[in-house]
Amino acid sequence: MKTILAICLAAVGGAALAVELMLPGEGATVPLLSDGQKAYFDSSDEERLAKAGDAAYRAELLALGWYPQPVVFVWSGINSRKERLRFRIWREEDDVCVCDTNFVYLTTGRFERDNFRVGCRYRWEVDVAGKGTDVGTFRTEDRAPRLIRVPGVPNVRDLGGWHAAGGRRVRQGLLYRSANLCENASECPDGPPRRRLDDAGVHFMTNALAIRTELDLRSPKECAGLDGSPLGASVVRVEISSGCYSQMDEPWAKEACRMGLECVAEAKNLPLLFHCSSGQDRTGTLAFLINGLLGVSPEDLVRDWEASALWKDEHDWFNRNNTYAALLAVMDRYPGETLNDRIESYVKSTGFTDADIVRLRALLTE
Repeated sequence: MKTILAICLAAVGGAALAVELMLPGEGATVPLLSDGQKAYFDSSDEERLAKAGDAAYRAELLALGWYPQPVVFVWSGINSRKERLRFRIWREEDDVCVCDTNFVYLTTGRFERDNFRVGCRYRWEVDVAGKGTDVGTFRTEDRAPRLIRVPGVPNVRDLGGWHAAGGRRVRQGLLYRSANLCENASECPDGPPRRRLDDAGVHFMTNALAIRTELDLRSPKECAGLDGSPLGASVVRVEISSGCYSQMDEPWAKEACRMGLECVAEAKNLPLLFHCSSGQDRTGTLAFLINGLLGVSPEDLVRDWEASALWKDEHDWFNRNNTYAALLAVMDRYPGETLNDRIESYVKSTGFTDADIVRLRALLTE
């Protein structure tokens, strides 16, 4: 049972005020996906496939949204007198402070925060006017995908969090995928591509996510006029014009695949964000290949691919029947008893070696 570290404050009239953390309850497990999002990912493969390409179904998914569900923090004990408060959250696995903020509040306190890692234990603390502290712990639900909120940039999520073969899991905080960080050149004919991020978004991605490398999978035509990364000079930008789906057996697409995997497999490039235009087709193909190599199950590979349906209404294009099926058809041309085996065979055909695969798995699984 939690030991409450009460804060006794001298209030008006000499009454004692005890500040107590209420939500999340001590040791509670909190969800990071909404009930609707969980219902979508929990539905059977047959159910999702039967609705692929259905406009009404895609409208329902869009209404769920691609943002994670925030964790709500509540504490009690302050009367109507203003109190200065410091609120902090630590990720306990590496004792990293992920939130440190100061504000003034009245009566019951409430704070919302999102972008937590899945399946992780956190510690949170409320310190009122330096007079005392109450500390609690909670754990996030252990289920992927890890959706991430970055205002202005849709479809941002961590490639990590998925369970992999052999009781391992894809590491979080190293590989991110998203839609493009700036408009395509065709959308900005009178100047350089417009950045989607505001300064706060850039700060979040370069500090909280600590992104070092931006891997842009778009074509040179789409990237024309772009000078450096929209994330700033601290981020190295790499352009690799990539393919998707049925294109993946073309020599140029294989070469791009190998180059992309080599970029991801270099520890110095991590954390790395990769994206195309919408973050669904070229990005989804590379994510499929990486997670397939890492041992993520076929059922979860398709769930990760389908997560883009939470933001993009392209039911007539982005659906299992005419996109993902084409990708599977390419993999089926390569030897292997399982889809993961066939993905590995395909990747080796691009020139990515056994030693490269070992290095990738050592970097990206835990």
